[in-house]
Amino acid sequence: MKSSILVLLVAVSVFGQGGRRPQAAATPGTAAIAGKVLDPSTGAPVRRAVVTVEGETRDVRTAKGMTDDEGGFVIRELPKGKYWITAEKTGYLRGAYRGRTVGGYGDPIELADGATKTGVDIVLAKQGVIAGRVVDEAGEPVERVAVQAIPVRKATGRGGISNATMTNDLGEFRLSKLAPGNYKLLATRGMDRGEMLVEKAGGRATTEAPTYFPGTVDAASASPVRVNAGEERTGAEIRLQRSPVVMVSGRVTGDLPPANRGARVSLRPSGEAGVFRGPMMGGGSEGAIGADGSFFFRNVRPGEYLLTVTAMDKGGPKTMAKQPVVVGQNDVTGLAVAAAAPPKVDGRVRADGEPPFAFGKVSITLQPAAGGPMFGPPSSAESDDAGSFSFAAVSRDKMTVNVRAKSGVIVKGIYAGGQLLPGLEIDIAAVSGPLEIVLSNKPGVITGTVEGTTPDAPRVAVWLVPDSQPFTIEAWSTKKVRVQSDSPSFSFDSLRPGSYRVAAFEEAESDALNDPGFWEQFKDRIGMVKIGEGETGQVKVRLIGSKEMEGN
Repeated sequence: MKSSILVLLVAVSVFGQGGRRPQAAATPGTAAIAGKVLDPSTGAPVRRAVVTVEGETRDVRTAKGMTDDEGGFVIRELPKGKYWITAEKTGYLRGAYRGRTVGGYGDPIELADGATKTGVDIVLAKQGVIAGRVVDEAGEPVERVAVQAIPVRKATGRGGISNATMTNDLGEFRLSKLAPGNYKLLATRGMDRGEMLVEKAGGRATTEAPTYFPGTVDAASASPVRVNAGEERTGAEIRLQRSPVVMVSGRVTGDLPPANRGARVSLRPSGEAGVFRGPMMGGGSEGAIGADGSFFFRNVRPGEYLLTVTAMDKGGPKTMAKQPVVVGQNDVTGLAVAAAAPPKVDGRVRADGEPPFAFGKVSITLQPAAGGPMFGPPSSAESDDAGSFSFAAVSRDKMTVNVRAKSGVIVKGIYAGGQLLPGLEIDIAAVSGPLEIVLSNKPGVITGTVEGTTPDAPRVAVWLVPDSQPFTIEAWSTKKVRVQSDSPSFSFDSLRPGSYRVAAFEEAESDALNDPGFWEQFKDRIGMVKIGEGETGQVKVRLIGSKEMEGN
């Protein structure tokens, strides 16, 4: 059997900051990895696929290889260490060794000096494709229109866009690299076309609106397109719809900077998150606030918006006011927006218990919570030796309080104006009085086991979320651990007192994880644990498999 294996090794240089010279390339090792890349639908080898071996750290050699006619590859001269292996080829979705996430990483391989790991097989699923064209209301093809394929479950959440492309001069589009699933297609006129597309007929101004397949401006009325692995769906025609546009105007009053310097007003759709709708087509003064506090936006489509007033600060833009605005078929005039200067926030940190324990200096960060400002760094402060801290200016938004203290110290509670907050979020627009952060040196612990794991189940993840938070994967920013199938135990430490929910699942690319309805179906698999200060709670949870996710 003729076999020719082409291997290309590329050393990765690590560049330092501040103009330092790159470090020397890693020394070649004596370990090797060998395997095959296969098509799961047929079991046939995938020839000329590019295989990438990536080390655990930046200073470890990264290698690339190409499969031969039998789909085989060998990558040699690897130093000992932990490696992740992925494969790619045009027409296929990216795959990983023991991976379940399209485009992500699977399980790593640990290599010792002189070792050769064989049987490293990777499956590459064929891509799905949706092709079609975009036409205007007269049926003429439209060039340079952005077309997005939005996974149906992600269309109502924070998941974002799976793929996007632009139409050519024939109005044609082709969306590739799609995983199996249902998609809504959204066509949006390019950013460079502007007001020239606004037409006035009978005194009413209209423009082409973002349009869903086959021809509706309402996401709920869109017709989903199903694509399977390796399938190319053609003939999807999107007919752009026109929408009336109106003017939105008003006046900002209150504590604005001198001459309104650095102050701006924005109007952003508050609809589907993660979906690009194109800019609102505005006049020359869009975003600016006049000397008398006036502002206006031209050519705004009907919908729900959030009007935000911001001003520049040394730490970045700060929110001064927010106001929801509902736009209908007529001009919206006379809006009155009261702005208030970003407040100074003072506070102190203290230890709970007798006698009080020493906690040293503490770092406090105010991070915008969901719906906070889109730009600008978080506000940070550090307590002094007496525990006092101060923020010179804070956005009038809901903020999450993050506290970094020495190991073994947790936040027991946060008080604003003497009132205990329900969690770690604070609404700066509504708070009055100083902050008080109470620390404890008696953290809670939750341990448990996962039932239902199998030897071939890769990357089982266990998530822990406070009971007060929404039970969707996008909200789980608190704790996450991975367990091995041969030892499915887990532990969470440094926990605040309270009630927690725990779930375990095989890591996979599934939109279901962002769907509250999905978790409702598996509520019998979700563990509930309540712990007090210094307590240890135990829980058993049953694994949610990737095939179960795919069925939802």
